[in-house]
Amino acid sequence: MKTRFLQFLRSVGVGVTLWCGMARVEGAEPSSPAPEVSISLRGIGAGTIEAGEAFRVAVRLDAPQEAPAKLTLAPANGSWIEATTVELLAADGQLVRAKARPITTTADPVTTLDAEHTANGLWWFESDALSALAPGAYAVRARLGIRDGSGWKGEVVSESAELRVVATSSDPERVTQRTLARADAAILGGNPEKGAGILDAVLEANPDNVPVLAMRAALCLHGGNRAAAEVCIDRALMLDARSGGKPSVALHALAERIAKMADTNSDAQAPAWTVPPRTLFRPLALGTKATGSATISAPATPVVNASPAASPSGVLPASGGAVVQSTELVDAKIIADPEGQWASGATASSQYGTPKYSAVQAVGAPNIPLGMAGDNSDAWCPAAKNDGTAWLELAFAAPVHASEVRVRQNNAPGAIAKVELIEADGTSHVVWAGTDPFVAPAVREIAWFAVRVPKTAYLVTKVKLTLNLATVPGWKQIDAVQLVGEPD
Repeated sequence: MKTRFLQFLRSVGVGVTLWCGMARVEGAEPSSPAPEVSISLRGIGAGTIEAGEAFRVAVRLDAPQEAPAKLTLAPANGSWIEATTVELLAADGQLVRAKARPITTTADPVTTLDAEHTANGLWWFESDALSALAPGAYAVRARLGIRDGSGWKGEVVSESAELRVVATSSDPERVTQRTLARADAAILGGNPEKGAGILDAVLEANPDNVPVLAMRAALCLHGGNRAAAEVCIDRALMLDARSGGKPSVALHALAERIAKMADTNSDAQAPAWTVPPRTLFRPLALGTKATGSATISAPATPVVNASPAASPSGVLPASGGAVVQSTELVDAKIIADPEGQWASGATASSQYGTPKYSAVQAVGAPNIPLGMAGDNSDAWCPAAKNDGTAWLELAFAAPVHASEVRVRQNNAPGAIAKVELIEADGTSHVVWAGTDPFVAPAVREIAWFAVRVPKTAYLVTKVKLTLNLATVPGWKQIDAVQLVGEPD
């Protein structure tokens, strides 16, 4: 369980990612050149914890620039993991207060470092080891020492990462970090059910805590319940969009990972702890803001040839949508429509690149000038050109009773073959399916595609577009998508 969960631990955390460079330990005489050791503190925000708050440390080994083609580490006993110590020091650097234990393992005792290969591991400072710390300044460092074996021998130590211990506080950001640390400790201890319970206790009372939602989404995904993971990440994305700041790349990256991976269990087989609390299925009220401002970090993983997410409630029959005449679709009028909202999040079956041409490029208002139709990396483009199908799914911050969907296409328009409106619980309504009647003009220009429907009795939170890539030649690209409707 712990080994499989390392991917999750590396993907989602709360805290800084500050890599500290290598320094040589005084008195050591390592063979030259020596590996470079760097660390980052994970699972904490702003380099601050409370006494007894567990956290992780990522350690990385690199070959120095002056190294030969390869640098080999082969201790006589174990691997570089066993030869590395991660320790907590007093601010003066003289006294070891605690040591972390490794949670990364490797079966290969020989590690090779070069320009393309590094060694990476995770260490964990457990709560018990930190419970007696007094408030104040501390430092964390990693030490690599190899005395016997083949390859490089010597001792090197990373530069220290500063850590501050503070008194327990009721500040909302500190409460969030404390919750994430407790859940992290439970998961690392091999009890994901306990970790889920810790997160759910917060979400029952406050379903709008973005860092907790993100960690819960990753935990659902780890347990094989993709539908539940989507509920969590979609809510986090909508809240992030309402923050007024730049969209979180980390949240979008996690959403892409969720969209890319197929369910490993059916709904009936997924562990009970993968199901989040019912509070997450409530629509967001207008004006709801995110809480819990700790930093979320996740790697940007491109989505390529992912499978469409299956709706937990199935797909309902088409319901009366009609394509809007092109003469009604005036660019400036659409952009200024006060009843329209732009997508706050996006995932796709595939994308030509990342971040350029990725699904995230379809988020927000149009950013391709009216007279600049054609290939543009600021639009979403599927990975395939003229074969098969592709889908783009957009999330919207404000749930509405929908009346129209408008799609701004900047290259190879005319391939949209299906439009679905999706409720907060995942129920999908196919409101239009067919062939786009678009006729290419003599001069290439931005083309709008719109489907108008009777105002839905249900609230819409997402729109899914399916493209038949063989319909028209060329790379299909979508700049922006607008949902028109009325709130509850």
